[in-house]
Amino acid sequence: MRATASTKTKYCLYCSGKGYFQLVLGGSETCPCCGGSGKQK
Repeated sequence: MRATASTKTKYCLYCSGKGYFQLVLGGSETCPCCGGSGKQK
């Protein structure tokens, strides 16, 4: 029996599941990949 590593993740890899990005100059921007949900589509 072989063990397999699951590569599936339940959160958006682009924003690490936050749903937004923290901008350097202040404020935040909604993640365009998941639309702010933080979940992988």
